[in-house]
Amino acid sequence: MRPYIFSFRIGGVVVRAEPSWLFLALLVGWSLASGFFPGLRDDFSLPAYIAMAVAGVAGLTFSIIAHELSHTFVGRAFGLPINHVTLFLFGGAAELESEPETPMSELVMALAGPLMSLVLAGVFALAGGALVPQAAGDPVGAVALVLGYLSLINLLLAMFNMIPAFPLDGGRVLRAILWLFTGDRRRATGWASGAGEFFAYVFIASGAGLALFAGQMGGIWWVLIGLFLRTAAVSARNEQDMKHALAGVAVGELAGPFETAQADMSVADFIEEVLVRHHRAWVPVVEADGQLVGGAGVEEARAVPAAERASTPVRRIALPVRDSERIEAPLRASGAFARMQHDHLARLYVVKDDQLAGVVSLSDLMEYARMRRLFDGDAAG
Repeated sequence: MRPYIFSFRIGGVVVRAEPSWLFLALLVGWSLASGFFPGLRDDFSLPAYIAMAVAGVAGLTFSIIAHELSHTFVGRAFGLPINHVTLFLFGGAAELESEPETPMSELVMALAGPLMSLVLAGVFALAGGALVPQAAGDPVGAVALVLGYLSLINLLLAMFNMIPAFPLDGGRVLRAILWLFTGDRRRATGWASGAGEFFAYVFIASGAGLALFAGQMGGIWWVLIGLFLRTAAVSARNEQDMKHALAGVAVGELAGPFETAQADMSVADFIEEVLVRHHRAWVPVVEADGQLVGGAGVEEARAVPAAERASTPVRRIALPVRDSERIEAPLRASGAFARMQHDHLARLYVVKDDQLAGVVSLSDLMEYARMRRLFDGDAAG
């Protein structure tokens, strides 16, 4: 399980923060306490600036969560399964378990986040404007500064996310519009991802220029954002190409030949007759009638003391199969790929009539898609 620095549930959605979010929070807090707030007003004490920075980071966290939850609940209204919002080094993300089925659902969902940020910018601006400090160092003035910062940061958050660079919100809006007019999600994804790569290179070049020629180390941050954006854009395009190549193919058709181990065989025989003889690091374990028991490999076998291997059946060391690791043979290969991507699985057990029919790995699917694209390209040429 991946570590998170905090996690809570709201409306059935798990909101959590990766450790990298702590680095961003500390960086923002330091810049607020040492530069931003003192640059606006110099009549507060250091503890006051620190308290303002903590409030600013808390407000930023709230703002990003509200932004992502807007995507989440609108997406859910369109029937999309979205169960997690994750904060990380570059902000936050509502984790889609499947892509929108229509361009209009994507368009509305993509716009929901920036609209929420604009609403928050207005609310914070009105609240800050209503506060009138009575004297220098008045805590009311400190609160007004924090609210002004949160108004500004939400405005910038909305503007940045509306850059037409997939997978930013603006890039998803662009894809939805292109998809709406062309009727081709794959082509729309390719164009929107291309825009994402273009803006990624703009960020990288601009950030490098600021760092190298203007001496502004903040430019490094823009380089990192550009690298992240480029990786995400390329990944989105590749994933769409994969789904297109796998469309119409049943996962059972791609399940390759596989070795199995009988559940009642001894671990000693398992090592010699399966792992060593067939050069396997892992195999499925089945009963005599083909019922799937689980999976076992080198690590499980070595965990059994040598003196006990002859008397220990393999079923005792087999790792049980989770529901997410099992897939019915007639189901689509594209669905298998999406599940492996989402759940970080290296393989799936393919079953038919409750019996093991094969095993399909992520590399199997990727190689099939590569060959499919290669020969489809020849046919098109």
